Formats: sequence, C-alpha cells, structure tokens
Amino acid sequence: MRWITRPGWPGNLLALAAGGLTTLALAPFDIWPLVLVAVAMFYLGLRDLNPRQALARGWCYGFGLYGAGTSWIYVSIHTYGGASVLLAGLLMLLFIAAIALFFALPAWVWARWLRRNEAPLADALAFAALWLWQEAFRGWFLTGFPWLYSGYSQLDGPLAALAPVGGVWLISFSLAMTAALLCNLHRLRARKSFLAMGVVLLLAPWVTGLALKG
Repeated sequence: MRWITRPGWPGNLLALAAGGLTTLALAPFDIWPLVLVAVAMFYLGLRDLNPRQALARGWCYGFGLYGAGTSWIYVSIHTYGGASVLLAGLLMLLFIAAIALFFALPAWVWARWLRRNEAPLADALAFAALWLWQEAFRGWFLTGFPWLYSGYSQLDGPLAALAPVGGVWLISFSLAMTAALLCNLHRLRARKSFLAMGVVLLLAPWVTGLALKG
C-alpha cells in the first residue's frame, strides 16, 4: 500500500504494472475484474503526489498500458512496413512514450487542481469524470487513438447492458467511479450519510447493468 501511494520508482513501477494489467481485462483475455484492480492502483498511486510526481506516474501507467496493448504496431512496422527489427523497436518505443502522455497530463491536472483528499466522495466522482475526459480526448485528438478504453472490458461483463444507454463512455465512467469508491469507502465511515451515498453510487451501475441484462 505504501509503495503505491509514495513518490519514487517503486510506485512508478507499480503504475507501469497496473497499466499492463489493464490489458488483461480486455480481449482476448477478458478478465474484466482486473480493470478495477488496475484503475484502483492508479487512483491510489496519485493520492499523495505533487503535480510533477503525478505527471511521471501517469506516464508510467500509460506506458504500461500501451506497451502491453499495442504490440500489433510493431508487427505493422516490421512485417508490413519492411523496417528492421531495431528501427521498428525504436519507433514503437517512441510511439508508446508519446502516447503515454494521454495519461500523464490528466494525472498532472488531477494533482494540481482536482484532487480532494479531504472529501473522499467528491474525490472519487472527480476522478471518474477526469478518467472519462481523458478517454474521450484521446479518441478525438489528432483524429484519435480509441484503443484500449476501459469500457471495452465489459463486452461480456455485468456493465455491458449500459452500452445502449451511454455507450462506452458510461461504462468507463462507471468503472473508474467504482474503483475510486472501493478505495474510499473506509474513509467515508465517519459520516454515515456520505457512506450511504457512496454505497448507492457504488452499486447503482452494477445493479442497473444486471437488471438491463435480464
């Protein structure tokens, strides 16, 4: 736990691992609960960092996610583009390093302006909103790179039935909110009304998804 929340390379390596873990929640593995574990690790990892440290941690998460989830780009460059192994590997690393900024910059924004450690419920909702924004932004910026959205983990999961209601965005928001709330429930115990609200928000998307799924 302390390694996740503290600055430095131990926490950054855990963020890198969390990014890679996210890909196991997606096709072809489809171990969807792992997305909650990975996002929770990322959320906890930003709790006590200053903006500069959060920037590095977000970049590590993004590098882990895209490093594990975009190996097909290397195949495209090397096999179909005719590039050497060395050149294809270098271009792949540069691409991953650049696109990992999609997580680094929101992490900086989170630590600089949005994080509210003293208000766990609002903090969880703000994190989920920022998570949704970064997924939407990377699907739009420079024509977009809409791969590896967390919501895609629910193709056969309990939240799949939310797709006709709010698309992958609603599912991604629900997953990020769930992960953050699970991390914060113990911090809501001092205020029973806030704890009740947290439990309702935690259960709402899952109960709704299962009900719509029939």
